[in-house]
Parts: sequence; structure tokens; C-alpha cells
Amino acid sequence: MGKRICTPYTAPSKNFTPLEVIVKSGRLPNFGYQLQLVNDQLENAIQSKEQIRQLLNGLYGGRTATGEPGWDVEHGIYLDRLHQLKDTVLVSKEMLDYYADQYAINGIHGTLNWYRNREQNYEDELV
Repeated sequence: MGKRICTPYTAPSKNFTPLEVIVKSGRLPNFGYQLQLVNDQLENAIQSKEQIRQLLNGLYGGRTATGEPGWDVEHGIYLDRLHQLKDTVLVSKEMLDYYADQYAINGIHGTLNWYRNREQNYEDELV
């Protein structure tokens, strides 16, 4: 069975812990993919509608001809594999195309900002 994204409930903490500390401590290595989402590497690499489609295909389980995944929870997106992925069986071609069309309007910047705002969200929860 493949890996899944999980977001467990965590009550607001009295102290902020940076994501890098949480992942590298071994407490939540399955959040390693988020380290990639907070920096500019992914956003800079994924600009065109076709690149967005490849990204979504990988996130929805697309694999290379040899069975390599497009992403995993500890590493993140394998940018060098995206163009090699076969279509996912989890989402129809039409649905994948629709989402790629929608994301192409404004890019993935807004989606990635959720991951970039951990500290601000922490401060907001304290209020």
C-alpha cells in the first residue's frame, strides 16, 4: 500500500517549533515533503500548465515505467521524474486536466503559502 498524507490534530503549543526541527528530530519524518514546499525550489520549477499537470499526476500516484513514485512523504516531489510518470489510475485524465487548467490560472504560489505560514498560523492560534 502506498504512503498517505496525514495531518494529525495538534493542540496549540506554548512554544513554536520550526518545521525543520520537527522533521529532522525524527518526530515526524513523514512531514519531510513540507520542507520542499516551503522553499522556492518547487515553485520555480513548476510554472507551465504541463508542469502543473505532471506535478498533480505525481501527487496522485503516477509512477515511472519502473515503478518509481513521483513523490514520497519524506523527500517530497522528485522533479527529475515528473516527465517520466505514467498517468495515475486514481484520477481521470479529464479531472487531472481540469485541475491543471485551474492551477495554471494563478500558479501554485497560493497553495504553497499555506505551508510557508506555519509560524503566523501558530501566532494566530494563540490569540
